[in-house]
Order: sequence, then structure tokens, then C-alpha cells
Amino acid sequence: MLHARLLRYIDEVARRGSIRKAAAHLNIASTAINRQIIAYEEELGTQIFERLPRSVRPTAAGEVLLQHIRNTLKEHDRAHAEIAALQGLRGGSVAIATFENLAANLMPQVSQAFRRSHPRIQVNVFSVFRQQLPQGLASGEYDLALGYNISSTPGSSVLHEFETRLGAVVAADHPLAAEPVVRLSDCTAYPIIVGNETMSIYGIIHDAFAQANLIFRPQIVSNSVSFMKHLARRQEGVTFMTPVDIAEEAARGELVYVPIRDRVVRPQPLSLIYRKNGTLNSAVSRLAEEIRIELRAQLA
Repeated sequence: MLHARLLRYIDEVARRGSIRKAAAHLNIASTAINRQIIAYEEELGTQIFERLPRSVRPTAAGEVLLQHIRNTLKEHDRAHAEIAALQGLRGGSVAIATFENLAANLMPQVSQAFRRSHPRIQVNVFSVFRQQLPQGLASGEYDLALGYNISSTPGSSVLHEFETRLGAVVAADHPLAAEPVVRLSDCTAYPIIVGNETMSIYGIIHDAFAQANLIFRPQIVSNSVSFMKHLARRQEGVTFMTPVDIAEEAARGELVYVPIRDRVVRPQPLSLIYRKNGTLNSAVSRLAEEIRIELRAQLA
């Protein structure tokens, strides 16, 4: 097996796309990193990086090596976490991938509670797109993934699942905010703000409008949840999210979640998943339990 230090050098160079940037991040002389990589390429008999004028990129051989390196580093970190737990040090790290809105509205509370009990465990939260989950779980880059409608992600198993439902989300002083429930037809009196076709919410709302015999003609479409919430706060229209998505804004009195009466809006399962046939070390299990507790509280 390659020396652990060289593994991390190669991985960092690939991530940064530059030996100089990797060296600055690692606080190591770039010449030292370059020298070790060249020596290993000579030993291997092939280049692992293609040198460009201002950057480097992995060759085909380098991509194969990087997959091995990242798997090895992840397993190395897992082993250290398990050893630390056995020694009562409560050390190690855990990585979770989730969507932008959940990273902003759920994970801060989870992380805060988790850090109080486990201050020596490093928590890594990645905001990702749905299509990044299979590869990230398979490679071991993520220990857990949390998101809507992800229970069928290839190579994953479901650890916990919660039922959530989309509702109309409006500013606190919006006319619909005072209603206990609304119909989809009530929402059409205002500009509709919705996620674009890369987001599962688009298909859900599109189908719901069709089943309710309503014309689906959104005025604003975006792949940014933050942007959509910002518009809703400014009374620019009605958007559709779950209570979890606006927990922070609702607590501050900025946004209101109003349930939709129409049953054509199907539930959105919120799932916590992990790598199929993978093992859950103590740090990962503890974070998963903290997420379960927080979601039960928010969805009660």
C-alpha cells in the first residue's frame, strides 16, 4: 500500500487541480509534493497527472489510482474512529450529504446537539445534488445521505424514513398565511414560484396541478431553494415546501407553511440512507440518531 502521506498529497492535488494550491492547503512546499509524485510515477511506469500550463488533471491511470486512494483513506479514517471509540476518546469524523434546504434548516440544530455530546467527533456536511449521491456513497465519501425521495438510490439502504408533505409557503403577512388550509386553486391567484425540472418538486407540483385540472404556469422557476424562499419572504408569490425546509424562517416569523387540502399533492418521504452492506461505526450511528430525534421533533 502507498505511504499514507503520499496518498493524501495525490488526493489533494486532484481535488485542487493544482500542485501549488494543494501545497498551500497542506502547508507543504510544492516542490516536495511534485518530487514525490514524479518519483511514484517513475515507479509506476506511467503518469498519473497530465501537466497543463496552469493546472494538472488526472490521467486515465490516475483516475483508477484515485479511486483506490480515496477508498483507502476513507477506510483508514474509519478504522481510526473505531479505535478512538474503543479507547473512550470519542474521536473520529462523520460525513453526511444532504440537499441545500436541509443543510440550512435541519443540520445546524443536529450539529449543535451532536457537538455538545461528542465534541471530538468532526462533522462534515456536504450540500449536494441528487445525482451525486450514488457515487459519493459507493466511494465512501459520504457515510450518510439525507434527502427527499432518495430511498431508491442505487447501492443504498434506508436507515430511517419520515413522511413529509408539501404545503404552500408564503410570507407571514401574505393573505394565505391566515388560512388553516388552502387548495391549489387558491394559490393560482398569486405568482407561482417552483423548483426547476432538475428538482423532484417540479414533477410533484406539475402532476398535482394536472390532477386538479389546473393550468400549471409558474411565473418563477429556479434550482435555488434560498432564492425561492427569499422571493416568498418579499411577497413575490407562493412556493411549495415542507415544514422542515422552512424551520428557521418559520421560527423567526418570516415564512408560514399552510397545508394543502388537495390530496393530489403526494407525500414526500424524507429518508436517511447509507451505503448498502456498509457498516455504521459509532460516530455515524450517533449522528444518525441525532437526526432521527430532531426530525421527530420538527414533524410532531
